[in-house]
Amino acid sequence: MNKTTTYKKKSPPGRYRKATGKRPGILRWVLAGLFLAIFLIFFTGNKSLIKLYSLHQQKEKLKQQKQELLKTNKELREEIDKLKNDKKYIEKMAREKYNMKKKNEDVYMVEPR
Repeated sequence: MNKTTTYKKKSPPGRYRKATGKRPGILRWVLAGLFLAIFLIFFTGNKSLIKLYSLHQQKEKLKQQKQELLKTNKELREEIDKLKNDKKYIEKMAREKYNMKKKNEDVYMVEPR
């Protein structure tokens, strides 16, 4: 009795195909493409994370600027009120800003060294 042994030829690495007929590397390419698409969506364009972060920083700066302007506005309103109603404050401002004096007063200008 002669036994004949048949050997199947091994396919070289990288050439193996599954029962579906697709190459195993195609899944990696599809996943890489999806990753690239997600990366592009999140980090480029009008609604990217980088753009949203810069807009958030700008928003915080504008909030701070608004608070400073509200404070300045409040101070100016108080000064307007004083200039309308407080005679001592009006006199003080006239003396300091405009170098005004009373009739019987002498004003001396002192310069720093």
